[in-house]
Amino acid sequence: MKDYFTWTYPDIPENVAQELRQLNTSLVVVGIVGRSKCDQANKMQAFGMEPPMEHSARDGQVQCYYKPGTSSLLLHFETTYDEAILGQMIDACMEEPETPFDFDSFYEGMRCRFVRMMLLALHVCHIVVYVETGQTFDPTLVTVFQLLKFAREQHLMQFLPQMLRDVMPAARMGEKARLCAPRILFLFENFPRDEAKTRECVSAYEFQTEDCIYELLRHHNIVTNSSSSSLVALPNNKQFVFFNAHEQLHPDKLLKAIECLNVAMYKPDVKEEEEDLEILELAPFEGFVKPFGVPPDEKELEQQQYQKDHTVWHFLQRHVQDALSGCYDEGSFKQPPQPGQFHLLNVQEWHDWMATLHKLLVENARNPNLETSNDEYRLFLQSFDESLNYEKKFWAHLCELGLKKGISAYKSAAPANYGSSTHQQLLAEATVAFEEEGRGPQAKAALAKLAAVCQKHWQDGRQQCEQPSLRSHPCNLPKNVPHEKHSSGVIHISSCNCGRTQGRREDPFSLRQANYEFYEHMAQMCNLCVKVKQYQFPVFEPSVSDYRAAAFEAAFPLLHTQGKGGGPPQDEDDGEEEDEEEPEEEDLEEEEGQEPQPPAEEEQPNSANNGCSQPLSPTFGSDLNMSIAGFGASLNASQASSEQLTNSEQNATTSSGTSSGDTDNELVVQIQEKDKKEAGPPDTFSTSTSTTEYLPGLVHTVSDFGLLPLFPSWSLACVGPSSIYSHNTGLQEHFQSGFLSGANFLLPWDVQLRLVHAPKQQQQQQHHHSHHQQQQQHPGKKQQRWKKQGDRLSLKIFVGMEYECSRGHRFMMCAPDRVLRGGADIERDTCSKVVHNNMPLYYPCPCRSQNNYLAQLMRIHVVTPKAPVNIIVDPRVCVAKGKYTFTLGSIIPPRLSQSAYWIVRLPFVYQGDDVLIAPPDKFEPDDPMAGGYLLAGMFGVAETDPSLDLNEPGRMAGSAAGNFTRI
Repeated sequence: MKDYFTWTYPDIPENVAQELRQLNTSLVVVGIVGRSKCDQANKMQAFGMEPPMEHSARDGQVQCYYKPGTSSLLLHFETTYDEAILGQMIDACMEEPETPFDFDSFYEGMRCRFVRMMLLALHVCHIVVYVETGQTFDPTLVTVFQLLKFAREQHLMQFLPQMLRDVMPAARMGEKARLCAPRILFLFENFPRDEAKTRECVSAYEFQTEDCIYELLRHHNIVTNSSSSSLVALPNNKQFVFFNAHEQLHPDKLLKAIECLNVAMYKPDVKEEEEDLEILELAPFEGFVKPFGVPPDEKELEQQQYQKDHTVWHFLQRHVQDALSGCYDEGSFKQPPQPGQFHLLNVQEWHDWMATLHKLLVENARNPNLETSNDEYRLFLQSFDESLNYEKKFWAHLCELGLKKGISAYKSAAPANYGSSTHQQLLAEATVAFEEEGRGPQAKAALAKLAAVCQKHWQDGRQQCEQPSLRSHPCNLPKNVPHEKHSSGVIHISSCNCGRTQGRREDPFSLRQANYEFYEHMAQMCNLCVKVKQYQFPVFEPSVSDYRAAAFEAAFPLLHTQGKGGGPPQDEDDGEEEDEEEPEEEDLEEEEGQEPQPPAEEEQPNSANNGCSQPLSPTFGSDLNMSIAGFGASLNASQASSEQLTNSEQNATTSSGTSSGDTDNELVVQIQEKDKKEAGPPDTFSTSTSTTEYLPGLVHTVSDFGLLPLFPSWSLACVGPSSIYSHNTGLQEHFQSGFLSGANFLLPWDVQLRLVHAPKQQQQQQHHHSHHQQQQQHPGKKQQRWKKQGDRLSLKIFVGMEYECSRGHRFMMCAPDRVLRGGADIERDTCSKVVHNNMPLYYPCPCRSQNNYLAQLMRIHVVTPKAPVNIIVDPRVCVAKGKYTFTLGSIIPPRLSQSAYWIVRLPFVYQGDDVLIAPPDKFEPDDPMAGGYLLAGMFGVAETDPSLDLNEPGRMAGSAAGNFTRI
């Protein structure tokens, strides 16, 4: 049988109500609040009480307990600090998957609901017992007390005295609107297991905890000298902390099972003898003749008595007696006592008081839109939870401080005009400044606001144009100010076409500015550029005023058809082309039986095969990559023979145009008689070019012959006679400025050839036919027979591949992966490494600098020999991993005059089909050709034709196109 009654407020049983009425004004109300871990949220287990089995925990519910014969009514408040109710809240949040779980909001809501119940307990109870499941005092409880004090002073005291005037006992309560400053007691259900459970140890632990709690509550003004201004009261010279040291509450069933298992496993197996069992059967009762235990001493008796008296009920009843005896206020604080209000009510008065406060503080709070005439109470219902969320206010204040600091850091460091990269850098610095102050869950929204404010500040007249240049540098002029010419502020140092004068060039924003206008401007400043002999490249000549750029599809079509004057298209593999030998041999065989005469219109397909728009062929021999030709159709026999001779050697050629052998090659050239050459009229070569559409980029191998650029992006100039270069001293500063020391030498190239006169037409056909058969049978003997005819001609050509960085440093390369370091690097076959291999378009500049500047292949120096031949140049630059192969744009590759110094200037910027080919950010040693490369095999040789003029490309284009062989 239970010795107490329990019911759920407000349904009080009638028999209990009669007993409570007999107490009259001797009823002391005790509130039990705090934490619990059981399913029923029961915190009364230490008092030996528990709710009915069918009881279910619910937030805001009050369970009443009364033990007959006592003067104390115990109110058990079920709050969100109970684990059972906390689990219910979590389950309710998880049932709404569309709403993301916000821990801060969840914690704030849980704490606000607990504060409501605590406010009710502080106004309807004389004593409040806070139950703690842990072994130490929770410091966060101080924060709860601070919120309780704030809520009482700033909210409850604004409307509670006025709204309680009609309640019967409210007249005696006065302005404080509560029974008294309730005495706060602390119950710790568990005692540290490592500590001894003696009276001295338990008392010392309780006193130590009391001192800690008292200091905290006094420090935060929760307890003061005046009971009227204190939220709660602490007794003077009386224990207010209790540790349950002798009774285990809420034991861990798993640990208990493990202990029982250990006892069963390690229990000694004691077997009594059979004789002993017979003797024990004769005993009159169990335990007969067994000795009594050792009688307890006085200390053990005292310890047993202490355990019997040290209970929570006895601990509570001492404070209840203080309230009944009238000395409740006299010993409330550890300071000189001051009288305060203390009211004991009968059960009816207390029930009315409890019903009123429960409705005002708990029931009505569930409806924030409740209609009421009291404005302060309406404000309490609507904004109570928000006013208690001090963390949110604190974080908002910190984020506001951080926001001001971040905006100030951004604006103070922002220049007058700046681009997006500077904006991002300043925003990153402003974010760092914000994070010095800004914290909490609102920091993300504050950072978004910071970014928006900084973005608006940047776009408010401070944003740069940021139009990217052809070198990927943004324009630094204001965006909202109209400007005809972009400027990035980046300055490059570049040389003129002839290489004598260096000047400062602005970062180009257009192809015309990069490849034409700068060099035209430098030509006016250089006293050599105005004197040099320039090759005139074909350019677009409009016939209408509204001419426009040609439109391109995603992939530019191959337009090399014979109807447009072009040859058949060739397949391209990584920017390199393979010889189409069979069509060329057929053309040569048809021409062998004819008298030498100027090419006619039927020779135009053959001329297109040798034109600028066709890819270069692989190298001729193992270390010689030159094309040798004579005049007219008489040389085509040697061309076909040479191509057949090299069929077996082309297999040794690498994909980059590199030859594997190192032996010299002697080439045979058949020379046409002069009278036959002069007999025919001048050659003509005509193609239909557009006069309404121009090529927006550079000419490349798949460009339409009918489209021409507006301006030339290449330059070919004769800067003087060959005598101006001395191989002993190299290029001098007064002639070619800006070269690094030791890297100012050209590479000598020795070429051996024979010139032989062509026999008659019939003999030529027979000779060619017989040699064609012998070549197939004995390809190695043909060259020996040719060497026996005519005179041997030895050519010495000087070639230099010049690279130039944006700082104006110039240097020559002696190999695709080696910078020329002086005359010692020049060996017999050094030039072969340059002309027989693909040369990278970009290479690191050897100048000493923190920045790794990339130098670009800008010029090709050629010193032609004094011999009756012309050097032919046809450079081709392959970029974008073989997508584009750029050429000079001439139908016929230009011929260089004898005994002269020629310089081919390459484009500064490459653009094809409206697609800019940007230079690489850095040099990749594993793939040096990734940024582009100059294809091997750009040189050729033809017999001198005095009828040609380099300044008249039209006449040159009209000359015989098939008069030299590509090898």
